[in-house]
Amino acid sequence: MKFTTTLATLTTLLATTLAAPIEPYNSAQSIHPTTLSQYSVWTGAINYATAWGRIFKSGHESDVTTLVTFDFPAWTAGHKCELAFSLDSSATVTGSGQFDVFTSLAPAAGPTTTWPSGNLRDQYLGRAQAVNGGYATAVDGYGSDGVFDCPAGRRMAGELVGVNDVVEIKWNGAVAGPYIIVR
Repeated sequence: MKFTTTLATLTTLLATTLAAPIEPYNSAQSIHPTTLSQYSVWTGAINYATAWGRIFKSGHESDVTTLVTFDFPAWTAGHKCELAFSLDSSATVTGSGQFDVFTSLAPAAGPTTTWPSGNLRDQYLGRAQAVNGGYATAVDGYGSDGVFDCPAGRRMAGELVGVNDVVEIKWNGAVAGPYIIVR
């Protein structure tokens, strides 16, 4: 199915199942986030362009989500893409280890200390189970499966949000986290 709008393309992009990728994180056939930012749910603050991704919920401190931006280069035209998420052994996974994937209306544009920009969360797309030292897997019953046409030349944004009352997933963005596999 071919989509003509950016939102429809992004929805399809992030709705993929996060299945075991055919390419490792640092493959020539993968696209890494242009920017990772941490969003504080209680204050609306954005810690922009962080080296670490973090998904956190404790009930005692502000929830933290990760805002992610992908830029699809022109060479991806005519290719298929799939969202994947992997962690190396230095990552942290505690609590439920689960996260939801959402689209964002726009990528984070810079740091903020409070509202109004916020996370710009849009559509819910699916749920995944993080694995320390491995690839995230889709949680059955949430989201949809699929591979999509790469949106060459476009910028896409999303948000990774913790599931259940207690969860922490933390990773070094240089070697792990969300990425796009290009086939």
